[in-house]
Amino acid sequence: MVVMVHAVHHAPRPSLPKLTPSEEEYLEAIYVSEGKGNGRVKVGELAGSLGVKAPSVVEMLQKLKKLGFVGYDRSGVKLTKRGREQAIRVVRRHQLAERLLSDVFSYGLPKVHDLACKFEHVLDDELTDRLDEMLGKPKTCPHGDPIPSSRGRSIEIEGEQLSEVGGEEECVVMVIPEDREAVERLLSLNVLPGAKVKIVEKLPRGAIILQCGRTQVALSRSIASKILVGRHRRRYRRRGRG
Repeated sequence: MVVMVHAVHHAPRPSLPKLTPSEEEYLEAIYVSEGKGNGRVKVGELAGSLGVKAPSVVEMLQKLKKLGFVGYDRSGVKLTKRGREQAIRVVRRHQLAERLLSDVFSYGLPKVHDLACKFEHVLDDELTDRLDEMLGKPKTCPHGDPIPSSRGRSIEIEGEQLSEVGGEEECVVMVIPEDREAVERLLSLNVLPGAKVKIVEKLPRGAIILQCGRTQVALSRSIASKILVGRHRRRYRRRGRG
C-alpha cells in the first residue's frame, strides 16, 4: 500500500473568518484523515481521533457546513476548498510550533505534539511566517511530516506503511505517528525519521521484528501501520510545485 502525504498549493491566502480552537481542531483532524486516503471521513473516525462523542461531532460538522468549510451528509464529511485552505494554515502553525518547541526550547519529542496543539491557536499568519523564517524554513516537523509553505510550494512525500513492507526489506523511516505513547515507544527503540531499518520477520497478527542498527526490536501492527518508510534501495521523491 502506498500512502501519499502532501502539502497543497494555497496562495495567495484569502481572508477567512476567525475560528474557535475547537473548530480549527476539527478541520485539522478532517485534513489529516483525508490525507490517509480515506475519502469522506466518517463521524465515528472523527469522534475517535478527537476523543469526543458522536453527537458532538455531528453538531460541529453541521456548524462547519453552514460556514462553508465542509461538505457533510450521511456518507461522511469532506473539506471544501475553503475548509482545506484553513486546515492547511492550522497544520502549518502546528508543525512550526513543534519545531520551535523541539529545536529552540529543547522539549522532548513525546511532549511537542500536545504542547503544539495549544500553541497553534494563538499564532496568526504573520507570526507563523516570522517563525518559519527564524527556524530557517524547515521542510518537515519533528515527526517527519511535510510542512506546508506559506507561498503554496507543495512538498510531496511518497512512502509505504511499514506494516505493508515485505520481509527482508531494507527501508528508511520517513514519518512516525505523533501520539505520545507511540512516540515514547519509538524513541526508546531509536526508530525515528532518517533511521535505516530492515524487516527481519513478520509475526502472526501483523507484528514485525525490525533490525535497527545492531539491535532487533518488535513493533505491533498498530504502530507499524502508522510509520511511513521509503525503500532503502531506491530514492523516495520530495518535489516542489508552483
